[in-house]
Amino acid sequence: MRRLTTTFLSAAAVAALAAACGNGAEPTSADPSSAEPSSTEPSSTEPSSTEPSSSSPTTSSEPTGTPAFPQGTADQTAENSGEWDLVLVDVRVGEHEGYDRVVLEFSGSGTPGWAVGYVDEAVLDGSGEGVTLDGSAVLDIYASGTTYPADDGESYDGPRQFAPGDGGEVEDVHVGGTFEGYTQVLVGIDDDPAPFRVFALTGPPRLVVDVLDD
Repeated sequence: MRRLTTTFLSAAAVAALAAACGNGAEPTSADPSSAEPSSTEPSSTEPSSTEPSSSSPTTSSEPTGTPAFPQGTADQTAENSGEWDLVLVDVRVGEHEGYDRVVLEFSGSGTPGWAVGYVDEAVLDGSGEGVTLDGSAVLDIYASGTTYPADDGESYDGPRQFAPGDGGEVEDVHVGGTFEGYTQVLVGIDDDPAPFRVFALTGPPRLVVDVLDD
């Protein structure tokens, strides 16, 4: 069974644990591969943008620097930057012209990194529990640079699983947990694996995954 945790997160989790036991400095060994991240790596000057709060179609312009969709469906990874202090507060899906958008919103001061790719089965990291998702393919989303919420802090309190119901490419969404510095969200895709693009936004920190709907 192919899982992103075996191709990316094993080594990075060690770095996250080391950072948690250290003085809080940003880890320098969480690079998911020996190669530099692809062009999907977020820019430090990436402008903020307004994301839709529902699944209604929108034709709003994209933020400057938004990457193009790739030709294939290969895994995409990039490192987080800044503090490992991001706490998931919202997950939403919006239907745009030609693609569906999944947005993970965080509190905190850092910028999320990511490991996103298609997997054979929907499995929760940490517990190893399987998840049943509607759809023909499973897109596994990991956001890096995240942490557990403080007892009195804001955190995600929405549904653990929901269906957007807009007839787009995203059929189902399961919001997993945070484990060793990474937050997982599993997405059921309507048809066969479709090309996707990933980027980060600031103000507030967000991880954006767009799935091409052709």
